[in-house]
Amino acid sequence: MNTLRPRFFPLFIALALTPTAAAQSYSLVINGQSAPAKAIVVNGQTYVPLSALKLLGIPSSLAGSTLTLGSAAPATSPGGANQRASLEGCINETLFNGVWRMTVKSVTPISRYNGQNKGYALSVEWKNGAKTTADALNSGVKSFQLILQDGSTLESENVQEIQYKKLAQGAGNTFTLNFYADSAQSPRLTPPDKLLVEINPLASAMKAAYTTPTPSFRVRLGCQK
Repeated sequence: MNTLRPRFFPLFIALALTPTAAAQSYSLVINGQSAPAKAIVVNGQTYVPLSALKLLGIPSSLAGSTLTLGSAAPATSPGGANQRASLEGCINETLFNGVWRMTVKSVTPISRYNGQNKGYALSVEWKNGAKTTADALNSGVKSFQLILQDGSTLESENVQEIQYKKLAQGAGNTFTLNFYADSAQSPRLTPPDKLLVEINPLASAMKAAYTTPTPSFRVRLGCQK
């Protein structure tokens, strides 16, 4: 994802066509916080800067003359747990759904029992972006799954470290999640492909105020920012 300076879309085109049009501006408040950039209205159309969409967890990229918002369409057919509608990103890219900010920092091969169980350790930065103290379990966070390139799934044995950790507003921790294959799967273990974090807003006991209808996270582990 390219880093873009705040700009309005398709404001440049609109102004080019109507150079004398007067623009009215409005202050922006995003998730209760004042934003430095402003929204403007030109010929009855309201435009917001890309920096505002980034704060809402909507990625953007610019290639030539094409501006793309949101994640690219999946290469595989939709359907199944791996294609759950989610906020998507790469390693070292922070994803934010209005409640949680998550960044996968690294992926490292690990083993135990003299190599009988192989797997991967993910370093995950997890921060509370809500307006109150929160924990993952009571905010609808259901599971953390590591998907391998062959489509198989590994579960973390220590995911409760994130699930039960209460974090104050703005607080966060970096957790190491260990995903081990069993002794039968270990000899044919394939590289990690995605980390899937399933979040169900309807299961939130604290009535978490997610700012997107798709608050789950999908991190593609083959790319870095």
